[in-house]
Amino acid sequence: MKRKEMMMHTHLQKYATLLLCMSGGMVDVLGYLGLGHVLTANMTGNIVLLGIAIARAQEFVIFRALLALAGFIAGNALAAHILGQVRSKNGWSVRVTAVLTLESILLLVFAILMISPIADQISYFLIVLLAIAMGMQTTAARRIGIAGISTTVLTNNLAAVIEDTVSILHRLRHATIRSLFKELPTDAYLRAGAVMIYLGGVILAALLFHHVPSIAVWIPVLIIAGVTLQARFASWGKTDA
Repeated sequence: MKRKEMMMHTHLQKYATLLLCMSGGMVDVLGYLGLGHVLTANMTGNIVLLGIAIARAQEFVIFRALLALAGFIAGNALAAHILGQVRSKNGWSVRVTAVLTLESILLLVFAILMISPIADQISYFLIVLLAIAMGMQTTAARRIGIAGISTTVLTNNLAAVIEDTVSILHRLRHATIRSLFKELPTDAYLRAGAVMIYLGGVILAALLFHHVPSIAVWIPVLIIAGVTLQARFASWGKTDA
């Protein structure tokens, strides 16, 4: 593969990772607003909700939170099994694409069921389904490892952005702002972009779910499917064993 083509693939993979962040934010909104105030992507927040529910003896909230946690763990385990120990030079292997392919199928099933007449009757199943998909995405993103970005947890991304900002402030005494931003590594911009696009996904999903919920559930499907198709079309990680 030519150097120019490899660089193009690397840039596309970075953009794909940001799109995964957007889908993670949107999925949490769908779970919180549509499935009884449960978080299926952000397990830190979900465990907080679980603790509050336990303290207040809210049995149904406890059950939903535990379902999300169990589904997320199952998704982690399934993705880890698929990925195995195979690693590519840039982290994106054909097995990562396989994990995202399975995730897109799960999200497709979720979207179909979510807009069906039986959605309320199978809400517990939908929680598990969505949590499995997000668990798989989290493990896949960790394997990709671009800029240390987590696509489902904003805390780590935000902390990295603050660290990058402090690094800029430390250098301000010795250089101009313009030169600093030129020297700032690409990873710093990616981490900041991850925070912004995650927030953008949350806002978009909240607005769509309020006005046209039947459309809101399809956006994450389209995002993950688009990333998967691009990865397959470009044969990312095709040299992996």
